[in-house]
Amino acid sequence: MSRGVGALEAVQKLLPPWAALPAAALTQLGDMWFLALLFVALYWFDAPRREAIATVAGAWLAGAGAFRGLKAFFGLPRPNEPLADPSAYPPIVRPVYEATALAGGYGFPSGHAVNVTIVYVGLAAVLAVGTRRQRAAGAAAIVGIVCLTRIVLGVHYLVDVVAGVAVGLCILLAVRALAVRRPDAPATSAFGLAVVCGVFFVVMSGAVTDSVLVLLASIGALIGLQTFDLGRDDPGR
Repeated sequence: MSRGVGALEAVQKLLPPWAALPAAALTQLGDMWFLALLFVALYWFDAPRREAIATVAGAWLAGAGAFRGLKAFFGLPRPNEPLADPSAYPPIVRPVYEATALAGGYGFPSGHAVNVTIVYVGLAAVLAVGTRRQRAAGAAAIVGIVCLTRIVLGVHYLVDVVAGVAVGLCILLAVRALAVRRPDAPATSAFGLAVVCGVFFVVMSGAVTDSVLVLLASIGALIGLQTFDLGRDDPGR
């Protein structure tokens, strides 16, 4: 019995191969490029909640360092059992499917599960769309859907996504605890945690290029946030 406890095989047996395409589309809700665009849009249009949105963004960046560091530490492989063979698709569709549905590297924990947990649960707590219960239900639905797509696509075991959700929740709790200690600068605390997680990734991976980039991005974001806050508080500007 794999760490998937049989869930991957059971789920894939229930679905036809064509289900891989909608699963590949839905899994983008947890992809880095989509979440980056989401944060840019929210930060640009929701000025009253920019500090809270920036705090969730800092938590997301912290999660990126944390789950990548954990992947390097555990070194557990992916299942590599795609629901559909890429060669079955026409040449015009195949590159898109391969780019969105397939994945390489280590599998534990699921980065998509970490991402969606931090971002959607975090945003549900700070945005003002609908009621709190509606936002929580929406966040839970997105987290569940994206986690399911990772199993459907055959790129993660069940344990991978469960662990990813747990890591995401731990990051959110850590950011919340830091915000309680520094209520005047929650975003700064979140990006500070991102720097710590970036260092963790560098150490666990032996300073591979991706780890250095994540750390530099965390440091740059923290410096940029500090610079922006200083400029905003300067009465002469």
